[in-house]
Amino acid sequence: ISLRQTWALRKCQLLGLIGERNGPLGKTAPPSQRFLYSLQLLQGLRQCRHTDPQVEALAQQLAKQKARRLPFEAWQLLAEDPAFLANWRFDKTPMGDFAGLDNTQTLFHDINALLQGANNALMARLETELGQFSQSRFLARLNQQLANSTAELNAVTQLLARYGPDVVCLHGRPGSQAKRIRDFFFSYYGKRVQPYLGQLSQSDNLTKPVLAALIAQLPHPDNPQINRYAGIGPGSISADFKAALHRHTQQWQQFLGRCGLRPGQ
Repeated sequence: ISLRQTWALRKCQLLGLIGERNGPLGKTAPPSQRFLYSLQLLQGLRQCRHTDPQVEALAQQLAKQKARRLPFEAWQLLAEDPAFLANWRFDKTPMGDFAGLDNTQTLFHDINALLQGANNALMARLETELGQFSQSRFLARLNQQLANSTAELNAVTQLLARYGPDVVCLHGRPGSQAKRIRDFFFSYYGKRVQPYLGQLSQSDNLTKPVLAALIAQLPHPDNPQINRYAGIGPGSISADFKAALHRHTQQWQQFLGRCGLRPGQ
């Protein structure tokens, strides 16, 4: 906008904010700060009410332009901010107690909410949430565990499919070998593996759909890495895990049912 228009916005008390953005620190600000600046400016423009109709019309015109630009600012946040860059990869750090889940889920919800309208409370905590997201690397660790579990599930499914039919079951009743597999299933697999897979699946379901919905409304290039790490559709890490888990469960059910080892049989 022209210098004259900028000067007119002093009546909306926005000159200080505009000056910060055009200063040396503002021009080199990280994506998170640029996103917050855009939200603050958009909020100020929308709230500008003045007796001079030209000033108010200018503010509303600029608000519409800024609103159209905001999704680009949000995409730059996801694509370039250090907190997200730390999570667009794998991380071998164990999941432990799945620490970072709540913060990650809240961060994705907050960014989506801010795209719908400025909120001072959400804006005030955004930098803290990004710092925690960067430190926990929850998304990177989650995707690592999903990929690892997918490989292990597929391997065990293949073993069951290959050797399961060779396990002796006489007239639908289990032999000694089948009983040993049953004992393994209920004592180890059922008590340790299944609960972990359940936690992993739940964490994925609580974060990925929110993130995928957020990205879907942003103008972004077709990035295979982002689609794989953040998506829930075909070819994504999440979809591969769900498919592997489904095949694995079916294979166990088929084996246990053939040998009469299902609960209640």
